[in-house]
Amino acid sequence: MKIYQGNISKESLNLFFSDIGSGEFFSYAGHFVSLEQAISVLGLLSPDFIEVDGHVFWLPNAKQYDPQKFQLTGLVETEFGALKKSASPRDVERYRNIFSINQFFSKWEDAQDRPIFKAGLSKEDYRPCHLFAEQIMRHWRRALSESFPQKVFHFEISDDLLDEYGVCLTFWQWHTHIPKQLITHPNR
Repeated sequence: MKIYQGNISKESLNLFFSDIGSGEFFSYAGHFVSLEQAISVLGLLSPDFIEVDGHVFWLPNAKQYDPQKFQLTGLVETEFGALKKSASPRDVERYRNIFSINQFFSKWEDAQDRPIFKAGLSKEDYRPCHLFAEQIMRHWRRALSESFPQKVFHFEISDDLLDEYGVCLTFWQWHTHIPKQLITHPNR
């Protein structure tokens, strides 16, 4: 028998504050997650993307894109740690595509006694934020590859990225010409 385990370790359940003693995700989700909540999470794994003047951005709803409110300006950190505006394609995409994981969630487990560890989070919340960012990256990478087969994207997960606080995820295009026949696509 060969076993092909999912890409999220079952030991991650040990990080959950609301432990029901389950050793797998299906029982946990069936007990704590409504169908609406599950579908919402699936929607997060497949956001809308837009392409504007060669730049690629994610949006919660592409139909709400307003070019007047969405400037093609990015930020870059100087060698002295200060932030300055930048118009380079990499800096624009890296800045505009930031998704701050712990700022996104408005509901947290009720555990007020947890001391702050890093990025405004307790140790118990920090690792799940990274785990969530890693899974978002995995799914967004596939979605970008399907939407933009000729483009290659680089992802970054970092704490306190540019002017965003906490565990952050971002991506930008690798601006290199890669012959079409050399581009590989996962799960195709």
